[in-house]
Order: sequence, then structure tokens, then C-alpha cells
Amino acid sequence: MRICEINDIASVASELSASLRQRGHTVEFIQPRLVGGSLNWAVKPIVGPARAIEWAYLIRKVKAGNFDVVHIHYAYLGMLGVLGKFPFLLHCHGSDIREMTPYTRPMVGRALAAAGHVFYATPDLRDAVLRMRADAEFLPNPVDTAIFRPLAPASASSGVFLCSSLTDIKGAVRMLAACSELAISRPDIQFTAIAGGDYTAQFAALPNVRLIPHQPRAQLPHILSGHGVVLGQVFLGALGMAELEAMATARPVVAWFRFDNAYAEPPPMVRSVDGRDLAAAIARLVDDPEARDDLGRRARAWVERNHSLDAAARAVETAATAVVSRRSLEMTA
Repeated sequence: MRICEINDIASVASELSASLRQRGHTVEFIQPRLVGGSLNWAVKPIVGPARAIEWAYLIRKVKAGNFDVVHIHYAYLGMLGVLGKFPFLLHCHGSDIREMTPYTRPMVGRALAAAGHVFYATPDLRDAVLRMRADAEFLPNPVDTAIFRPLAPASASSGVFLCSSLTDIKGAVRMLAACSELAISRPDIQFTAIAGGDYTAQFAALPNVRLIPHQPRAQLPHILSGHGVVLGQVFLGALGMAELEAMATARPVVAWFRFDNAYAEPPPMVRSVDGRDLAAAIARLVDDPEARDDLGRRARAWVERNHSLDAAARAVETAATAVVSRRSLEMTA
């Protein structure tokens, strides 16, 4: 099949592109400019003309590519398929569903209704997506475990890496409380975090937190493997790519997870949600190198079983084949 992947969210589209090519498909990846994407929804209409020009260009490019099916990432961008009238799969990733605005809600609804198949990436999106598209499928985010692999045992370092962004949606206030408590009770425990979120200044003020700039994706396996413990999101209760990639590098992850029924087996991790419990969980792992290695090994094995890149590509291939078959039947009817 000729497949077009549009918009790279957490590197899912680019990694699926590579895997689908390995499965024998011709795949083109397109990254939209997304003019005005960071603006507040209330003022986004001012970039409407520029966005319309970009969308018209993307639709022409897709049609010129003569693709059998298009896989679009981020719900409202499914309007490309609606307007272009080409067969498409729609992939929901998070804020596109959780943070719909009066500007995006109508587009999301139309896109979900028109898509040949709908995927959602994390289990916390399930109820919201199924209300709009009852046959939507949970597709666990694919992790390339050949790239995200342990470069050193977890026992080799006692440092803690904050893998999530320093924002409310990731539970930054709770993470900040844990770091603050450990700055007093365990000043020997040192944290590394990536600067740039809303709470960057508060973390920078702590003596036990080292901030580093945003890193190229290729550096993440090295950074993760240079720490013994990883602290992930503690708000939504679902594992994002940051936590999954940490687990793939055989790091023990402390985070909040509440969707056991999404998997055949629960993820091996330390579950905690508030500042005091987070601090205690981190201290226990720092003091037990063998436990870090054991939990890290089990975490990587779980990711290999439940977030396989090849399995995700197979699911996309299956959905695309079904969409193409239905399209053919409709055209010959």
C-alpha cells in the first residue's frame, strides 16, 4: 500500500513510517507547519487565513501522492481528510481530546465521524473518544526498544530523572513537593529535569534539582541510562511516551497509573501520586540498587510485550487494509 503519515506526535508517526516500510509499504511522512499552533484558542482565528493556505497545500500534496490511505495524527487535523475527501485513519493523542475548545470541538467531531478508523493512544482518552466514535481502538504508543535500550544498569547511578514536562497536566506541583521534601530530608538525592515548563523557575530554585535544556531525541537513551530512577507524570494516571521510553531503558519508574484494565498485565512500576509518597518511593529505590535493576528489567520486558513497534505497525496495516477494501467496494457498487 501507499500510505501517508501526517504530523509527528511523540515521534509516533515517524516511527510507524519506518516500521511500515519494513513491512513492505511505501510510506511518505509529512510534518505540517501548524501555523499558530501555540496561540490561545480565543485568538487562533487570526491565523485562520494562513492555516487555510497550509491545509489547502497539504490536501493538494496528499492527492498528488495518490495514496491508498492517510494516517493523520491529532484529532482536529482529521479535517484534512474531511475537506480533501480521501480515505484516512485518525489517531487521537491527548490534548486534542482532553482540551477541546469551542474552536476545535466541531472539527474533532466531524473528523472522528468521517475517519475510516480511529485510534487513541492512551487509556485515559477511552471514554471521551468512545462517546464520539464507539468503534475506536486503543493503540498503545509504539516504543522502539532497539533505540531505547539500557546503556548501563539502573544500579550504576542513584540520580533521579524527571522525564515529564514541568506542567500542571503532568502533575508538576506534586513532583515539586517531592523534590522539596527530599531537599531537606535527603539532600544526597539529586534530580535532573528538562527546563521549559510552567514550573521551571520553582524547580530551578531547589538546591537538589539540575535543569538541562530541551534535548534532541537521540540523546534521551543516554540521559535516561545515566540515572537510576525516573519520576514520571502523577496527574492523569496514564503512561505517556516519556515514561514508556524510560521503562524501555530498564529504569524503575515512579508515576501514577490507574488503568490496569487497558492491559492483559499491569505495568511493573512504583505507583504514587502525592508529594510525600513520591518522596518515600524515590528514597526506597535510591537506597536499593538491586531493586532498581530488578524493576527496570521487568519494566523493559513489559514494554516489549505491550508497546511493540511492530505490533503497532501491524494494527495500522490491518486498519488501512480494511479502509482500502471498503473504499473499493463503495466505488464498484
